[in-house]
Amino acid sequence: MINRKAGALVAAAAVLFAACSGGATPTPSAPAAASAAASAPVSAPVSAPVSPPASAAAAGGCKVGVSWNNYQEERWAKWDEPAIKAALTAGGATYISNDAKSSSETQATNVENLITQGAKVVIILAQDGTAIKPSVASAISQGIPVIAYDRLIEDSKALYITFDNVLVGKLQAQAVFAKVPKGNYVVIKGNKADANADFLRSGMDQIIKPAVTSGDIKIVGETYTDNWDPKNAQTEMEQFLTANSNKVDAVLSENDGMAGGVVAALKAQGLAGKVPVSGQDGDAAALNRVALGTQTVDVWKDARLLGTAAGKAAVQLCASADITKVAGTAPFKSPGGNALTSILLTPQPITQATLNVVLDAKWIAKADLCQGVTGTSVAACQ
Repeated sequence: MINRKAGALVAAAAVLFAACSGGATPTPSAPAAASAAASAPVSAPVSAPVSPPASAAAAGGCKVGVSWNNYQEERWAKWDEPAIKAALTAGGATYISNDAKSSSETQATNVENLITQGAKVVIILAQDGTAIKPSVASAISQGIPVIAYDRLIEDSKALYITFDNVLVGKLQAQAVFAKVPKGNYVVIKGNKADANADFLRSGMDQIIKPAVTSGDIKIVGETYTDNWDPKNAQTEMEQFLTANSNKVDAVLSENDGMAGGVVAALKAQGLAGKVPVSGQDGDAAALNRVALGTQTVDVWKDARLLGTAAGKAAVQLCASADITKVAGTAPFKSPGGNALTSILLTPQPITQATLNVVLDAKWIAKADLCQGVTGTSVAACQ
C-alpha cells in the first residue's frame, strides 16, 4: 500500500485487525474493543501507545536501527523517518539507518550492519517479507527485538506495526464502486512479495466481489506490479487499455505512485478524469490529482502516526524485549497462520469533498493541493 506530529484532526492508532490474501485467508483474532473500533467512522479518535519515561531508554543506551527498503520513495524521508526520530529522541534513544535500494539481498546485509553498529532494536521496512525472515530470526536469536514496519514479516516473535491495509483496500473500492457500480474494472496491485498487496486486494473484494459474482463488474485486467513502480503500472495500464479497446470503466490502483502511472496511461487516451482511479498514501501529487478530478480517492495513512508508534514501541523494547508488553498491542492471525503481536492504525479516505482534512492537518500546502484547479467546484481550493 500503505507511509512517510500527529494532526489534531486524525488521532492515532485504532487497534484494528483483519488479515487476508485472496480468498481463503485465515481471519485475524481481535479483542472486542478492536471490533468495535473497526465499525466506527475511520476518523474516530483513539489512544496512541504511550512510551515509557525518557530515562528508560537513556539508561540503557538505546540505539535503534532502521532498515529502509527504498529510501527514495517520497513518504519515508518526508514523513515516516522524522516521526520515528522524534519519538526516539523523546524517549532518550538514538537513531541509525541504512537503505536497501529495493534489494532484498542488500537488506539482509544491512540488518547485520545495524546490529554490528550496536542497534538494540531493529525496525525493518521489508523489501521482501519472506526473504528477510532469516535476518529477523538471527536478530531475535541475539536478543534484539524486531519491529516489522508497515509490511508484514511472518515471524511470531516480531512486532508488526502498520495501518489496517484490508480497510485501506475496502475504502479504495468503496469510493470507486460508488462512481461505477457496473462495468469493466482493472486492478493494479503492488509488489507480489509484499503481503500488503494481497491485504489490499481482499479489502477490495469486500466491496466488489458480489458485483463480480453477479456479472455487474468484469475484471478485464489484474496484475501485480514489481516494486510498486509507477512506470511499470503505466505500462500495465497501457496494455490493458489496448487489450480492451479502451473499454475500461474503473481502475483500482493500490497506491498513489501506481495511480500516477495509471492516470498517465488514461490521459494519453483522453480518459483521465473520466475513469475513476484509487490510490493510497497521501502523496502530494495524488492529492492534487484528487483536487483536479483525475484520481477519485486517496486513502490517507498519516505516516507521522505510524512512525511515532514505531519509535515509541522501540523505546519500550529497549527496556524490555517482550513485544507483548508494548502498549497498545493485540493478537493478530496472519495469512501464514502465525499468531502475531500487532498494532494497526486507522486510515482515512480523502475525496474532493474531504480535502480540507489534509489541509487542516498541515499534511499539504493549499498551493500544492490546488495547483491547476479552476472554477469553484472544489471547496478546499476556494
